[in-house]
Amino acid sequence: MGERSKRSSDTKKRIGIYLERHPDSGGAYQYCLAMLKSLAALPKERYEVTAFIMYEEWRPITEGFGLRTIYAQKNKLEKVIYHLAELALPVGVCRKLCRLLHPFARALRREQIEACIYPCADKISFMMDTPAVVSVFDLMHRYLTEFPEISAPEIYKSRERSYTNIARYARMIFVDSEVGRQQMLECYGEQAEGLEKKVYPLPFIAPDYVYESVGKPPYPRPDVFETYLFYPAQFWKHKNHGRLLAAIALLKKEGVRVNLVCSGTGKNGYEDVCRQIRELQLEDQVKILGYVSNEEMVALYQHARALVMPTFGGPTNIPQLEAFVLGCPVATSRIFGIPEQVGDAALLFDPADVNEIADCVKALWQDDALCGRLIRAGYERAAHWGERQFAERLYDYLEEL
Repeated sequence: MGERSKRSSDTKKRIGIYLERHPDSGGAYQYCLAMLKSLAALPKERYEVTAFIMYEEWRPITEGFGLRTIYAQKNKLEKVIYHLAELALPVGVCRKLCRLLHPFARALRREQIEACIYPCADKISFMMDTPAVVSVFDLMHRYLTEFPEISAPEIYKSRERSYTNIARYARMIFVDSEVGRQQMLECYGEQAEGLEKKVYPLPFIAPDYVYESVGKPPYPRPDVFETYLFYPAQFWKHKNHGRLLAAIALLKKEGVRVNLVCSGTGKNGYEDVCRQIRELQLEDQVKILGYVSNEEMVALYQHARALVMPTFGGPTNIPQLEAFVLGCPVATSRIFGIPEQVGDAALLFDPADVNEIADCVKALWQDDALCGRLIRAGYERAAHWGERQFAERLYDYLEEL
């Protein structure tokens, strides 16, 4: 990246990153970490990066990356301004109030931040007048309206308000895929003039702890089945555990016994999953582990027969990327941007079709050659897009900004 920095002005640019998520918040934290690592790799003669942290637990992480760190605690004023916005006070007025009164706005001016990155689409991004670079993970509230955890009226209204204003006020918006870009334009292009010129694909990468395990001896075999499929997902209804269980039950009737290990915390679909396991008499074939540590997660991938992910959500997802890096075959949903994401490195199925899921599960369970081909293709996919490529594309986008 150092050579390309010569193409631009020698003036050092001051970039901020706003870290609102707590370090125990799962995927959002991992995405923030990927962004931090990439920002720390920016040419020092070209960029000066300041991390604005909402929790002191971030400090050893940000300072470990060599980033200037400022504690920017939330305050009651922020809640008041958001409440006023919910009562239809124009966002332009709210932005002026923030500029005058909000301590974070003052901190951005004091540090002379020229652009601030918001990795998790925080509402405060469109309340600040400092140019904002915002990551939007998904717009599934528009596309999965049948699932209350995504599109209940209060959730829908909140997400609409946030994404409409991000579309209007952000200087640059990162999405996970070309499909994610098209969805952003489809949903908000009419409300935000010039949106097509500021939405950029920056695909997800596997979490840092996954890359750190590469080249090391595999972790010990988890205390689960000798051979098993793995599905890491919280038990939301849109994660579609039920049809995967139905597929396993269908194979059981055919004389094919398939074991399944699930990790993830209980959400609105958890009780239904437990009930279905009992009704289908799969208690001796399915294990639910709940929350697992990073090390346990890596071990579960390393020893799994395959990852099977029948989610309805997208546009893309991270578990298949984890599996690619760790040499685990993949079968996943043929939806939104996932075919673009996985290429020929995964089997694809209709997540609403139990028979299609069962066919893919049976193939992975019985065909060693197929699993070997998918592992090799996954490694190639991971080499094509990973930490280095993510950092380089982020650098190119910031130079364009």
